[in-house]
Order: sequence, then C-alpha cells, then structure tokens
Amino acid sequence: MGNSERTFNRLVSAMLFLSIVSLFLEYGLYQASWIKVATNVLDYIVFLLFVMEIALRLIGAKYRWIFIRQNAFELLFLLLFLTLFVYSKYVGFLLESRRLKNLSRNIIVLRNIFILIKLFVRLRKFNTLMQRITRNPAQSVLFSFVTVIIVGTLLLMLPLSTSDRTRLGFIDSLFTSTSAVCVTGLIVVDTATRFSAVGKILILILIQIGGLGIMILSYFGTFVFRRTLSVERKLMASYMLNEQDMSALVGSMKSIVLSTFIIEGTGFVLLWAAFRPATGSEISALSHAAFHSVSAFCNAGFSLFTDNLAGFKSNLLLNLTVAALIILGGLSFTVLMELYRLTGDRIRGIYSGRYRKQYRVSLNTRVVLLVSSILILLGVIIIYPFEHRNSLIEYPLGTQYLAAFFQSVTLRTAGFNTIPFEALNRYTYLVMVLFMFIGGASGSTAGGVKVNTVAIIGGYVRSILRNRDDVTIFNQTLSKDLVNRALFIVFVYAGVVFTGTLILSISENAAIVPLFFEVVSAAGTVGLSAGITSSLSVTGKIVIIALMFIGRVGPLTVVVSLSPGGKSAGISYPRGNISLG
Repeated sequence: MGNSERTFNRLVSAMLFLSIVSLFLEYGLYQASWIKVATNVLDYIVFLLFVMEIALRLIGAKYRWIFIRQNAFELLFLLLFLTLFVYSKYVGFLLESRRLKNLSRNIIVLRNIFILIKLFVRLRKFNTLMQRITRNPAQSVLFSFVTVIIVGTLLLMLPLSTSDRTRLGFIDSLFTSTSAVCVTGLIVVDTATRFSAVGKILILILIQIGGLGIMILSYFGTFVFRRTLSVERKLMASYMLNEQDMSALVGSMKSIVLSTFIIEGTGFVLLWAAFRPATGSEISALSHAAFHSVSAFCNAGFSLFTDNLAGFKSNLLLNLTVAALIILGGLSFTVLMELYRLTGDRIRGIYSGRYRKQYRVSLNTRVVLLVSSILILLGVIIIYPFEHRNSLIEYPLGTQYLAAFFQSVTLRTAGFNTIPFEALNRYTYLVMVLFMFIGGASGSTAGGVKVNTVAIIGGYVRSILRNRDDVTIFNQTLSKDLVNRALFIVFVYAGVVFTGTLILSISENAAIVPLFFEVVSAAGTVGLSAGITSSLSVTGKIVIIALMFIGRVGPLTVVVSLSPGGKSAGISYPRGNISLG
C-alpha cells in the first residue's frame, strides 16, 4: 500500500472517530455550555478533514476529469453536505431555531453513515489490517456483526425512525440495534409505540441480517450476481457453515437462504390468518404477520404489541405457528438441510415403488433432535405445575397447557411470552435460567451453550460414571478435542454470566434473581425479561449489550479471534498429579 493510501485511510478514520464523538456528545443527556462548544469545534474539524481528503485525492489524480467521473456520487454528497452544513450552522446561530438544530443533527447522522461506509470500503480494499482480519474467520464474523450494529445504531438515531419524530438516545439506539442484530429481543423502549413504520422496518432488516448472518447474505449475493469467491472467502464461508467440502458451499448457501425465505413465507401466511380478526385491518395484519414471522424464525422475540403476545395466549393457530418457527430456527441450518434430504429421499422412494438406499442422518442431527425434544417436554412438565396456581390460575385449562408449551418452546431461544413474567415465582425463574443457559443448536439463530454441547458433556459424565476412557453417544466415539471444547465453552459461558451478574449487582438497585435472569437471557440471546430492562442504568445497558454480542457470536469465536494463533512449541512436560475429591 502506498503512502498516499495510508494518509487517506488515516484521514477517513480520524473523521469517523471524531464524528462519532461529536454525535455522542450531541445526543447526550448532559448538555453543558462547554459540551456545545466542543461539539461545534468537532463538527468543523470533521468538515475540514472531509474537504482535505477530497482535495488531496483530486490534486493527486493524474487525470482529474476521470477522477471526477469515477467519484461523482461522493463529490455530489460532499457538495450537498457542505451546503446543508453551512446553512444549518450559520443560519442556526442567527435564528436559534429548534428546527434548524434538528436539521444539523440529522446532517451529522447522515454524514457519519457515509463516512462509515467510506471507511469500510477503503479498509476492505486497501488496508493491511482488514486483509489480516479476512484471513481469520472468527475475526471476520466479529467484524461483520460490529459493522451492522454500528450502522443500525446510526439509522435508529434518525428522527424518522421514531413515531413522534424525536431522537432515540445513543445508548438506547445501540441497545436496540444490538438486540436486533444479535436476535435477542430485549428492549429498553417499547417497539410497538416508540418506533415509526420506518424504524420497525429497520429493526426487521437488522433481525433478518442477524439471523442469517451478514456474511452469508453477502456471499449469497456474490453467487446471485455470478461472481467468484477467493480461496480466503471460501474458507471463511466453510467456517461459518461448518461445511468441510468447499465444493458444496454454493449449494449450502442457496439452500440456507431459500429455505429461510420459504419457512418465513409459510409462517407469514399462517400468521396473517391469525392476525386478521385481531388487527381489524388487512394492511396491519400483513405487516404484523411479516414482522413476527421473521422475528420468530430468527429467534429474535421482537413483537409489535406492547404486551408481546400475551393478548393471543388462547389463539391456537398463532401459538403453534410461532412455536414451529422458533423450533425450526433453533435447530440450525445443517439439521434442517439433513431433514430436507431425508424427507425427499423417503418421498422419492415411496412414489418410485422401488427400494432406495435411505439417507443416513448424522450424529449431530440425532443429538439435536433428541435433546431439543426432551427439553421442550421437560419445560412443559416444569412450568405448568410451578405456575398452575400463580400466573396461569386465571386461564382456562386448555390455555394453561398451551401457555406452558409455548413458554417451554420460547424459553431457550426466543423472547416471546404469552404470560406476564413479572409475576412468576422465584423458583420458576431459576429453572428458566437453566433452560436459557442451554439455548438452541449450534449453527442456529439461537444462543446459549447449545444443546450439542450439553449432549457432549452428558456423554462425558456418563463415561466417568461407567469408568470408561472413551466418550460415546449413540455408539459413536467423540474425540477428546471435541469434549475439551465443550467443557471450555461451558466454563467461559459461566464466567461471562457470573461477571455480568456481579457488575449489575453493583450498578443496579434490583434483587439478585431478576438481575441473574436478565444476564442469562442476554448471554443466551433469549430476550425474556423480569421487567427490569427499561430501568437499567447506562452501565447496566452497556453490560447487557456486551452480553448479547458475546452470546450471539459465541464465546468460542470471541476467544479464537483474540488468540494469537501461534504454533505449538512441541515441548512435552513431565506428568504431575493433583488430588481431587
């Protein structure tokens, strides 16, 4: 990379950093006179850097007319930005109009989005740091999620994203964006009333991107437009999809995206039929059906109703449809693809009337289906008797069983609820924490330590109890590396939950059980709340944001992305012994 490119990258990076600082101060609750002065100074510095970066590139261009044509959009944006900036600043100072101040803030938000895109394009193409990141799949996953969260935050801060056209604060916007991208569902403001139609669409897009993954969508777009993938990008895609055969990546990618839209489309039709009598409007029923179908399959738990889905606790069609979408989304794309191939094989065998070799289901799929079924049944068996005389006592018997089943399904993966969680017994909270800690399947839209991990640890415990060296599940031996990784995931996850609970117990004025419940719900990207999310302090919200992010990308991915990745020294140390028991 040349010195000029390094200079341009540094200028754009400085612009982005200073503009975000300016935006944070602009939207802060504490507005002293020195903050207003500092904000204006930062705006002018960013303004000068913006002009300087374009001017240097124009002066250094060999053919300036060709440069202007190639960068026409950027130059037009700069001209528009300069005009609005000067107008809002100078006229704003003269008239002190609130409307002009609002215009100034909107310009700053749009400017930040443009600079952010500009920076990522530059880093993607030219920066050696990005080249190193793209060679590390774990770092690439983290970077892609951070990028979408930041862009989502800036968009949600725009007045057009809120129903009353007042701006959502930086922390609340960051919280909402993180919750949507990390498909959690925890909210600090009411999604149904606080956001406009534009804001709800933005949240829906963030949920879909977070559920599928920005990199899967970008790679799918590459295939759609018939472009080729580099070896590094193929390795990254195989890492994300857990696909060993890179030649099967195209088929896997297409199957994942198409199956997602088919399942969500089916859910949309069923939910539309369920919402029609309740909403009283065809357009409203369609919009609610689309939003909740995507939110359910992506295990996000966002709802367009203030009481979530409590108003539909007796609606059999809606409960079963949402539950089915949550289960399918929590099984993982790998399992869904295997079930699809198995079903297709069976159907072809029946219609052909000839014997066909049956498709063999993998150990992973058998484990996911078995453990998930056991946990759903166990959840119903526990929730119903625990809450039969408490939160369920006012409901008819059929509604009680339906509510217990729905909460058992949504408990490990999504954040929907049909019963008020503020009134649950304390021991119900503790049992629910265990289910949220487990979560869904690896490679799914769900969080938690994953049912796959629990199955491996269960096999490990059984081998210890039977005094066996090998860990086996369904008569198949698991490698020691797999067992060690499962134990490591649980250890790291438990450490994250403990740390989060400790910090919240210091920063928040609430009982320990609701705080513990909130932390596990965030780390497991579940989205259920004991009713304290909106009352969290800024520190508490930042902690929950970090927990949602770690829970979505996975603690193992975070650790791998931060590890130096050096080779083993090849040194063997003498064996030692430590007393146990």
